[in-house]
Amino acid sequence: MQKLNVRTCDLDESLDRAGFSHRAASIAERIGAERLGATVYQAQAGHPIWPYHYHHAVEEWLYVVSGEPVLRDAGGERALTGGDLVSFPPGHAGVHTVSGPGRFIVLSTDAPGPYIAVYPDSDKVAVAVDEGNVLVLPRGASVDYWHGEGTEGLTDPVQVQREAERPSRPVLNALTVAAGSGGATLGAGRLQATVLELRSGNEADGYSYAYGREEWVLVLAGAPTLRHPGGEDELEVHDLVCFPEGPSGAHQLANRSDQTVRLLVFSTTEFPVNVCYPDSGSWVMRNAPGVDEAHA
Repeated sequence: MQKLNVRTCDLDESLDRAGFSHRAASIAERIGAERLGATVYQAQAGHPIWPYHYHHAVEEWLYVVSGEPVLRDAGGERALTGGDLVSFPPGHAGVHTVSGPGRFIVLSTDAPGPYIAVYPDSDKVAVAVDEGNVLVLPRGASVDYWHGEGTEGLTDPVQVQREAERPSRPVLNALTVAAGSGGATLGAGRLQATVLELRSGNEADGYSYAYGREEWVLVLAGAPTLRHPGGEDELEVHDLVCFPEGPSGAHQLANRSDQTVRLLVFSTTEFPVNVCYPDSGSWVMRNAPGVDEAHA
C-alpha cells in the first residue's frame, strides 16, 4: 500500500512561461494507479497553471486542497475554497483553467481515443501524433478532407464551429456536503465521487477488491485505519491512497478513533465490475448500469 499526503508532498515539476506558472507533482505512479492520472499543483495569484482549454475524450476533476484558487470556466471566473470539487467533462462543457493562490489536485480519466485539446483563447488545437509528440495548429488552418486531392481543384474554405456560451460548472464542497453525496450532481460520466463518514467504531463495506474498477480514497477528516494485503496503517488528513483492480487493491477502512472520519472516494465507472470479499470467498457481479447484481 502506497499513500501520499497531497498537502505536504514535494513538488518537483515547474512551469514559468508566457505568464503561466505553477509547481507540481505527478502522483498517479507514486500511489500505484493504473486507470487514473493525477497531478498536485501549487499556483500563484494571477498566474494560471495552463492556457484556457478543453479536451476531447478526457474527463478531468479538480479538488481544492488549500487556498482560494480562481477557476475560469465557460461561465466566467470565481474563487474556490478548500474542499471544493468540480468536474470537467469532455468537450466545450469542460473548458477551464485555474489560477492561484492555492494548492489543488487535477485528476484525469484515461482517454479512450487520441489526445485532442482545444485552446479557445488562441484558437488552436493540439493533437498527440504519438507518445511525447504533440502537434499544435491554428484552427483557422482547417481545410476540407478533399482539399488538394484529386483533379477537381481546391475546395471551398471550411467554417470552423466555435464554442457556444455555456453555464459555469457546478461546485460541490466535500467538507460540508451531506455524507453519501457525490459526483452525480457534478455532471461527470467517467469518474464518480462519494463522500463517506465513519463514526467511531464503524467500518466501511467489507474487506474487498474489484476487477473492472480502480478506487482512490482521500482523507478529509479524522484518522481512519486502513486494512490492506500488507497489514494495517493509520491514515491522516490529506492522505491519498489508490486501490488498483485485483487482489493487490484489497482494502477496508475503519474508524478506531473517537472522532468522526470523513472520506472522499473516487472510482472509475466501467462495466462489468466484479467485487470479491476474500474473508468469505463471496463475489458480487454487475454487468451493466441498472442491471441487478449477481451474487456467488
